[in-house]
Amino acid sequence: MTPQIALVLVLLVIALILLATEVMPIEQVALMLTAVLAASGVLSAEAAFQGFASETVIMLACVMVLSRRLTESGLLARVSARLQRRDNPRPRGMLAALMAVSAGLSSVITNTSTTAVLIPVVLEIARRIKMHPARFLMPVAFASMMGGSSTLIGTSTNLAASGVLSRLGLAPFGVFEFALVGITVSIAGIAMLTVLGPWLLPGSAQGADDAALAEKQFMATFTVPEGARSIGKSVSALGFDAYAATALAVSREGGRVAAHPRRKLLQDDQIILRGPRDALMKIAGDPQLGLAFDSPARPAGASNPILAEVILMPGARWLGQTLHAARADLPPDLRIVALHRSGQTAAALIGRMRLKTGDILLLEGPRDQVALLDRDPDLSLLMPPQPRPPTQREGIYTVLALLFAVFAGTTGLLPFSVALLLAVLGLVATGRFSLQDMFGMISWRILILIGGMSSFGVAMQASGTASWLASSMLAALGGFGPLVVLLGLGLLTILLTQPMSNAAAALTLLPVAIEVAHQMGADPRPFAVMVTLSASLSFIAPFEPALLLVYGPGQYRLRDFLRAGIPVTALSLSILLVMIPALWPLGIGLR
Repeated sequence: MTPQIALVLVLLVIALILLATEVMPIEQVALMLTAVLAASGVLSAEAAFQGFASETVIMLACVMVLSRRLTESGLLARVSARLQRRDNPRPRGMLAALMAVSAGLSSVITNTSTTAVLIPVVLEIARRIKMHPARFLMPVAFASMMGGSSTLIGTSTNLAASGVLSRLGLAPFGVFEFALVGITVSIAGIAMLTVLGPWLLPGSAQGADDAALAEKQFMATFTVPEGARSIGKSVSALGFDAYAATALAVSREGGRVAAHPRRKLLQDDQIILRGPRDALMKIAGDPQLGLAFDSPARPAGASNPILAEVILMPGARWLGQTLHAARADLPPDLRIVALHRSGQTAAALIGRMRLKTGDILLLEGPRDQVALLDRDPDLSLLMPPQPRPPTQREGIYTVLALLFAVFAGTTGLLPFSVALLLAVLGLVATGRFSLQDMFGMISWRILILIGGMSSFGVAMQASGTASWLASSMLAALGGFGPLVVLLGLGLLTILLTQPMSNAAAALTLLPVAIEVAHQMGADPRPFAVMVTLSASLSFIAPFEPALLLVYGPGQYRLRDFLRAGIPVTALSLSILLVMIPALWPLGIGLR
C-alpha cells in the first residue's frame, strides 16, 4: 500500500464519519476532500476542480429547474389529484394506482419532487377511506425511487454516475439505457407491496379517523408574561388537557421542575408543552401565555397569517445549530411555534435543541414569507396550507421544453447537456421565469456534493486505491464467479448509501467497479450499471430525501423502513443480478 492509497482511504473513512454524524454539512465535506486531494498532490488542481465545471453539473442544474417548474405549475398536482375523485376506492387498488403514478412521474422529474407532490393527495385519500397514511406514503416514496431509476434524468445518482464514467474514459449512460430494468423493478415492487403490504407496512390493519391522522406531536415552549393572569395559577388551571396538550416541565430561574398539576406559575416561567399542531396553535392564541422562543411583532399586512410545516432536508445548513441560532436565517415575519422530532419524548426548550435531519418546524406568518421557504433547497414544505392556483399553461410550456431536450438529446441532434440548457434558457427568454428565479430553483449544495465526490472518484483511480480495493475484493469473491462479484458490488454500494447519500456512494465505488472488471478481463459497463442502480434502489433507511419527506407525515419509525425496505431492496437486487448480465453482457475472459 502506497502513501497515496493510505491517504485516500483515510479521507474516505473521515468522510463516512462526517456524513453519518452530520457534524459537517455535506457540501463542506465534499469541498474539504477536494482541497486535501489537490494540496496533497493526489490530483492536480485542474483535475481536482474539474468536477465542478463538468457537463454533469450543468445537466443536474437544468433538471432541477425543470422539475421545480413542473411541480410549481400545478399541472402534476392536478394530474395526481384525479385519484382523489375515485368513488369507493379499494385500499389495494388505490395503493397500486398511487405507486404507478409515482413511478411514472419520477421518470421525468426527480423522485423528491414527485413525492412532495403526492403527499397531500395521499393524506386526503387516507382520510377518506379511514386508513392510516403510513399504509400508502412509504410505498409511494419507494415507487418514486424505482421509477426514477429508469431514466437518466429521474435521479441525480444516474446523472452523476454518467458524468464520472466520462471522466474515467467510458461512454456516458444513455437517457433511456436503464428503462427496461427500471420498469421491471417498478412493476415487481408495485406488485410486491400491493400483495404483501398488509404484512410489511405499519398502519395496515387498523383504520384511522381524523384525530388519529393528526396526532403528530409537536413540542413548544410558552412563557408567563409580565402582568399575565396566569401568574399564580396552577398548571392544571390553564386547561391544557382540554386542548389534548401535555405539560412536560416548567423551566424557571434556578432550574427545571416537573409540571405538576398543582404547580404554581411564576412570572417568566417557561412551560414546555407537547401536543398536536391545532392544540398548540389554540394555546398560542391565549393571552395568558406567550411563545417563549419566537414571537416577533406581527406586521400590519399580516392580518391573516397562515401555518406551514417544513422539514429539514439532508445537508441543510442549519444541521447541528440550535433553533435559536438558525432563526436569523428565516424571513423576519415568520414565527416558529413548535418543533416535531421523531422519537423525541423528553422535555426540551426548543430554542436550545440542535437541529437534525428530518426535524419538522411549525411556522406561522404571511403567505409570501411562507412561499419563500418553498424555494429553499434545505427545506421542504409539508402539506401546503392550500394548493397553488394551477397555472397549467406554464406547466405545458415546461413539458414542451423538456420533450424538446429529450428528443434532441436522444436523437443526437444536440448533446443532452446543451439540449437541457437550451430548454431552460428558452423558458427564461420567453418570460416564463427570470434568471434570478432560475438560480433559486437550483440546489447548489447537491451540485457541490456531486462535483466534489466525482473528483474523489477520479482520485480513487489515479492514486491506485481503486485497483487495491478491487484486488482485495477479487481475492475474497473472485473464486465464486462473476455473478457473486457483481452481487458483492451491489451489496457494498447499498451499505455505503446508509452513511452517505446515494449519489456519493455511487461516485465512490464506480472506480472500484471498473477496476474489478478490468482485472477480471470483463466489460466494465455492467459493473458500473450495478453500482449505479444499486445506489438508486436502496430502500433500507430513510436517508434518501424522498423517504425523509414521508417519515414525519407517516409517523414511521426506523424499524418500519427496515421491515419493508429490506425485502424491496432484496427484490430489486435480485432483478439487477438477472437483467444486467442479460442486457449488458459481462464479456468475461479471465486473465
